[in-house]
Amino acid sequence: MHSSGSIRTFRHLHEARGFSLVELLVVIGIIAFLYAILMPVLRVSRESAKQVQCAAQLHQIGQAFSNYASENNGCLPAWSGWHSWPVGGPEDEAGPAWTVELIPYIQANPDSPVYNCPSFPGPGRNYFMSALWDSLNGLHATPLARIKMSSRFILSGDATRLSVYPKPFGTNKDHETFDADLSDEAAQILGFPEDGGFLMHRGGNNVLFDDFHVEAFKHFSNDLMTYHPQRMLSWAALQAAGPDSERPAKPGN
Repeated sequence: MHSSGSIRTFRHLHEARGFSLVELLVVIGIIAFLYAILMPVLRVSRESAKQVQCAAQLHQIGQAFSNYASENNGCLPAWSGWHSWPVGGPEDEAGPAWTVELIPYIQANPDSPVYNCPSFPGPGRNYFMSALWDSLNGLHATPLARIKMSSRFILSGDATRLSVYPKPFGTNKDHETFDADLSDEAAQILGFPEDGGFLMHRGGNNVLFDDFHVEAFKHFSNDLMTYHPQRMLSWAALQAAGPDSERPAKPGN
């Protein structure tokens, strides 16, 4: 029979023993297993949060478009050539960039994070303004009153063509700066994998429409998206169709 003193000593030795090597390996294995399970979930969650933030930024730009139009004959800001920021840089062409025109309405300059998609792997401006229809019809600003395809006409969205970004972020060989006036009159900027573009987010590319709502798409939708204010046309189809047979009146006329 053990004495009470020997029992206390045995318990003390048992409690002081700590974890065995096998027990430590089991704990490490469990932690590694949980890490392997949770990391993809956390990664997807972080990317979803970035897409939501991007959509919020586009919505903010849409609100600035609306405020600008209310004070400028119902027209969106004018687009033009390639512009650097600050104004007056070696690659800055004549005329103000649309991001510069929006400064009083968004309270942010073109270097603001509001123009930088959080999913883009670097600093820069990642949102374009739709301009092909304007260009084909001799305009430099879109009159909102001309838009009849409500909630389907593309105003802006993620710029997902590598050709619009300077190296090392893209393949543009003609410029070393990020364009402060990204507009698609000369080339399609909102691209999808099927037409040579990429997806900015796991959930698709965010698109800002004429009613200022933002929606994500993984592919171009012929039923839900258009670059023509009165007809359902893709960018390529609009470019092929050319100018309207009846030119729209210029703003203010």
